[in-house]
Amino acid sequence: MNFFGHATVAAWYHAAPALAGAALGAMLPDLATMIGARLPKPSDGDVAAGMALHHRTDAAFHVLPEFVALQRELDRRLAAAGCGRGPARATAHVGVELLLDGILVTDGAARSAYLAALAHPGTALGWHEPDDGARFAAVQDRMRAHGVPDDLRRPEGVTARLLRAIAHRPLLRASPADAAIIGRELAAFSPRVAVVAPALMSALRAVLDGRPPGSATSGEDAA
Repeated sequence: MNFFGHATVAAWYHAAPALAGAALGAMLPDLATMIGARLPKPSDGDVAAGMALHHRTDAAFHVLPEFVALQRELDRRLAAAGCGRGPARATAHVGVELLLDGILVTDGAARSAYLAALAHPGTALGWHEPDDGARFAAVQDRMRAHGVPDDLRRPEGVTARLLRAIAHRPLLRASPADAAIIGRELAAFSPRVAVVAPALMSALRAVLDGRPPGSATSGEDAA
């Protein structure tokens, strides 16, 4: 699950004033990866709770049958279209997550949680290296300026973010031909993710709640 998805999940379990720290913590492992830093050890209890939720969420999400099926289906499509193995594997995983984010950004509670996380002062995060805090602050400032990633509602926005994410990975980097295939296949696959998203998010919440997948609670907003 990508960082906006983690903010979405944080909004299921936290309310203001704890939400800002919890949502930031839920996003923090992904943001640490973005800046090339080790996971921090926050002294802020809300942030720490969000980080714990991040790990629980990823452990559940990545084995959900709905996610695994989407990932395999997109991987087969990319291979059949002639995409290179490395970029195809990366796209099958990250592409599904980003397409899902493009659906989740329409949810008001998720948008509020995401913006609250970005507004959090980011103090007491417990970075390991002296310059980690400065690099994190720069990323946080850039994300604040951008706001909610509504560009993910368009397949071309998903493609642009994905290609940037894998550009520095030699085994995953897309050639121009691969990039063209990825763009076409993500656009074609976007409606498929939209159809599966409600069941996928309901299944995720059920697992996190300790309920059998497919069960529901009254008033649950799964997407």
